[in-house]
Amino acid sequence: MSVEQGSQAVHAAVGLLIEKLEQHAAVMADSDPEPLDAVTAEDAVRAAAVAYAETVMGHNGWGHPFNLQFADALEDEEGNDQDDHDVDEEPDVPDGEVSRLSVQGRWDFYVEDGRAWSEFVAERLGELGVSDCTPDLTDPGHALQVLMLHDDYTERFTIHGLRDGGVEVFAGEVERTLQEES
Repeated sequence: MSVEQGSQAVHAAVGLLIEKLEQHAAVMADSDPEPLDAVTAEDAVRAAAVAYAETVMGHNGWGHPFNLQFADALEDEEGNDQDDHDVDEEPDVPDGEVSRLSVQGRWDFYVEDGRAWSEFVAERLGELGVSDCTPDLTDPGHALQVLMLHDDYTERFTIHGLRDGGVEVFAGEVERTLQEES
């Protein structure tokens, strides 16, 4: 793809994202939106945001411009809302010479039975003591993201001497899986 084509693709992808955001706003402007319409509008925005991010990544290698984590805002001791990723906060970096490892990857899964998947995630979150996160697990991508935020899937590495240096997770629907893109 030429630079010009990549630039045009980025503008087309942001146009689609804006269109989906406007449709979402139209649904959410209702004081009591229909649940199916609300979920459909949210899913469309997420899919457009992912498509935009993938287009940008393919064009110039920059990562995801959105923090689409669904984590609730934290409250400090005074009860003020705080973002999970406070830019002024210094990371907890070990003293001395350390090797830093970073893994970036993408895993694609098919959800053939959304209800069974949601039930599994709700059960696992209950086992982890965070069942308050389970009321809205109807979207498979959101369910996966909530599970990954609370379940220590890196434990198999940290028990062998790696120290967690931070995790950022995005999980959501994509138009094509990696197999389909090949």
